[in-house]
Amino acid sequence: KLRFKVELLFLYFKRNWFYFILSLVISSSLVIFRQKLITIYKKINHPIQKIGLEGLYTSSTLPLEISNKISYGLTLNTGGDKFITSPLVKSLDIQNDQTRYLFELNSKIKWHHNQPLKAMDFNYKIAGLNISSPDPNHLIIQTEKPFAPIFSTLSQPLIKKNFDGLGEYQVDRFDYQDGYLKSLLLKSINNSILYRFYQNENDLLDAFKIGEIDQIEIGSVPENLSKWPKIDITKNIRTDQKYLAIFINTEKFNNKQFRQALAYATPKTSELNERALSPISPTSWAYNPDVKEYAFNEIRAKELIKDNQIDTINLSYNDRRLINQADDIKKSWEEVLGIKVNAQISSQIDTQNYDVILAYGSILNDPDQYLFWHSTQTKTNITKINHPPIDKLLEEGRLTFDQQERKKIYQEFQKILLEESPAIFLKYPIIYTISRL
Repeated sequence: KLRFKVELLFLYFKRNWFYFILSLVISSSLVIFRQKLITIYKKINHPIQKIGLEGLYTSSTLPLEISNKISYGLTLNTGGDKFITSPLVKSLDIQNDQTRYLFELNSKIKWHHNQPLKAMDFNYKIAGLNISSPDPNHLIIQTEKPFAPIFSTLSQPLIKKNFDGLGEYQVDRFDYQDGYLKSLLLKSINNSILYRFYQNENDLLDAFKIGEIDQIEIGSVPENLSKWPKIDITKNIRTDQKYLAIFINTEKFNNKQFRQALAYATPKTSELNERALSPISPTSWAYNPDVKEYAFNEIRAKELIKDNQIDTINLSYNDRRLINQADDIKKSWEEVLGIKVNAQISSQIDTQNYDVILAYGSILNDPDQYLFWHSTQTKTNITKINHPPIDKLLEEGRLTFDQQERKKIYQEFQKILLEESPAIFLKYPIIYTISRL
């Protein structure tokens, strides 16, 4: 019986030897070239990633996470507020004590619609920068005086009105509704991303629930959604984009002790990683962790306000998601300081005539804070702080290119700003990324 089985197997192999060897070659090839075959498959057949975002956007107001995929600026942020020239630039020559920048463009780069990149395409409108192009391949940027944040300023991606760009992703399709983007389909060699935009968080959640999108970012997770099967929820403290603070009108409340009393009487998060101390991100090389924290201190608040003549203060905010935070601040100020607080939500806040505003402040790629705290910036310095030492430091920060010297300047700026207390820095936003598995 054993001999019969062996002979039968031998005859079977003899008749089908070609197919045995062929299958062995194919299986070995699949194992050896598995990664390359997977890459090729993804290029041919890759699923569309569907992401939902809250907000109303146009081609000129896209979130950076999208515009950076579509195109480049003259420079790139490599992380930690460090910048290098982008793929658009072949070479850079810095002249005249860092007031003249000669960019030679990469002649191999083309727009997605196959037009060559030319120096005249750079239509940046940035105050203080004079931009000219002597020929299609060279761009000259001139400043009146040294301007240290220039590389950060020039990182803005260049995108034409029809979403023609220069980056890894190309806009394949876009739809508008009532003047704002409804959807935007991006394609690269290896990936496709469909962004859908929604007016508010409720619409965003509804779209996720019905399967219109597969990934969203929200500030809190509804209890019913947290129990859903086959979804992944990731918590992230966003320290790189904005911070929540109470901005104080220093023209109305010019007594530093009163502003400090408000700060000490304000409840704050106990989560250290979530707590904001200054307008500069903790991931920045210029961040100063050794500033006044103004941890909640009822005794100190009462000491500072004992000679106060103010009995009423108006607290304004324009985001419904801040209602609970505003109520907590109102309750604490009334109980600790004995002043009446009118907490008001309004879609339009007059930043030229207010008491205090609970709102988000922006975090820039560069630690430069000139726009927000210099006394001459009447449109963007909403606290109206006018403090010569702060002005001097902000001016020096823009003129200084040595990073260690700039670090000293901005760390001193943060120390003085917190001492003057034109704003009460509270926390960074928590963002939950919810993805369908």
